[in-house]
Amino acid sequence: MSRADWPGCIQKSYRRRWRIWIVGVLSHTIGMFHRAAMAPIADRVMADLNISAVAFGSLGAVYFYIYAAMQIPSGTLADTVGPRKTITSGLLLSTLGALTMSAAHSFTVMYLGRLMVSFGASVAALSIMKLLMGWFRARELATMTGLTVSIASLGQIAAATPLALLVIWVGWRMSFTTVAGISFALALATWLVVRDSPAKVGLPSVHELEGRPNSRVAPFRSPPDLSLARRFKLVFGNRHLWPLFLVGFGTYGAFATLVHHWMVVYLMQTYGVARDFAANFVLVGAVGMIVAAPVAGFLSDRVLQQRRLPIILSTGLSLASFLLLVLWNGGRPPLVALYPLCFIMGLGCGGIPITIACVRDMVQPSIQGVASGLVNSGGFVAAAMAQPLFGYILDLGWTGEMAEGARVYPLEAFQQCLSLCCLLAALGFLGALLIRETLHRDSH
Repeated sequence: MSRADWPGCIQKSYRRRWRIWIVGVLSHTIGMFHRAAMAPIADRVMADLNISAVAFGSLGAVYFYIYAAMQIPSGTLADTVGPRKTITSGLLLSTLGALTMSAAHSFTVMYLGRLMVSFGASVAALSIMKLLMGWFRARELATMTGLTVSIASLGQIAAATPLALLVIWVGWRMSFTTVAGISFALALATWLVVRDSPAKVGLPSVHELEGRPNSRVAPFRSPPDLSLARRFKLVFGNRHLWPLFLVGFGTYGAFATLVHHWMVVYLMQTYGVARDFAANFVLVGAVGMIVAAPVAGFLSDRVLQQRRLPIILSTGLSLASFLLLVLWNGGRPPLVALYPLCFIMGLGCGGIPITIACVRDMVQPSIQGVASGLVNSGGFVAAAMAQPLFGYILDLGWTGEMAEGARVYPLEAFQQCLSLCCLLAALGFLGALLIRETLHRDSH
C-alpha cells in the first residue's frame, strides 16, 4: 500500500474503530451489570429457592472468585485467541448462564448459571484493552480507557433501580431471560463488527500511521527469555506491590460486599422501604464510582502530581463513610443521610485505578501484566470472601422471623455485618498509608 492511499485508509480506520469500540464496551457493560445484579433480587431468590443468606452470599461471591482467578488467563486469551473470539465466546457463555439462572429451581442450578455468567463476564475487560491498543493511538489510550470504564459502569446502574423496576413488572426470572437475549444480540454484533486489529481488514496499523515501526502490540505477553515461574517470583516477591493489593482488597471489597450484594436487603428489612426505592442507593454508589475514577486520575496527574496522596484521600473517604454507617444510630442512620454516604462509598473507590498506574511506575515492563493482575485481583478476592461471610453473620443473628418466604434479620445482625465492611475499609486505608510514592520515579 502506497502512502498516497493512507488518507483514505485513515478515514476508514477511524470510522471502523468507533464501531468496534462501542460494541466492545457494551459487552463489558453486560459483565458489570451481572456484578451488581444480585442485590435487587436477593429476597425473591432466597424465597423462591428456599436458601439461606450464606447460600445467597455465595452466589455473589462466585463472580468475584472467578473474576479474580481469570485476570491473567483472560489477558492470555486476548493475546492469543484474539479479542473478537474471546468476547464473543464470553457473551455466549453469559447468555447460557443467564438463561440457566432464570430457569433455576434449586440452588445448584442457580449456582451453575451464576458460574457460567462469571466466566463469560471475566474475559471482556482485557480484550477491550487489547482492542484499544490495536485501534487507537498511544496519546488516546488514557482517554479511551477512562471512557471505557465510565460507560461500562453504566451496567452497574442498570442493575440498580432499572432492574428493580423490571423485577417488579415481570419478575426476576423473566428479567434474566431478557438479559440473556441482550447478551446474545451483543455476541452476534461482536462477531459481525469487531476485528482484532486494522491488519485484519487490510488497513495499516496504528504504528504505521504514526510513522513508527510496525510491531504487534502484546502487553500481556512476557518476553521469551522470562519464564512464567520467574515472572511470578518477581511479582509475588515484590513487597511494594502488596500495599497496592491491600487497597483494592479492603476498599473495593467493602463496597462490593455491601452495595453490590446486600444493600437492597439491608434497606428493605431495616427501613421497610420498597425494592425499587432501595435500589436507588445502589445506583447512587455506582454514580460515585463513575465520577471518582476520572477525578482521582486528574488530581494525580495534573493537580497533586503524585500517586500516594489521592489514594490516601479516597480510601479515607471510604473508611469514614463506613464508620458513619456503623456508628450512627446503631447501624440505622437517617434514610436521607444514606444518599451522601453511598455516594461517598463510591467516591472512595476512585483511588483504586491509580494503583495500576503505580504498578507501571514500579515494575519492569516484562512483568507489568502479572503485577497488574495481582493488584487488580485484590478487591475481587475480598468480595468473594466477605459476601458469604456477611450472610453467615446474618444467619447467626436470625431470630426465626419470616416474611413472604424469606428470612428477616434484626438490625443488630446487620450492624455486625456492617462492622465487617468497616474492617475491610480500614485495611484499604492501611494499604494506602503503606504505599511508596512512585510518580516520576524509576523503581525497578
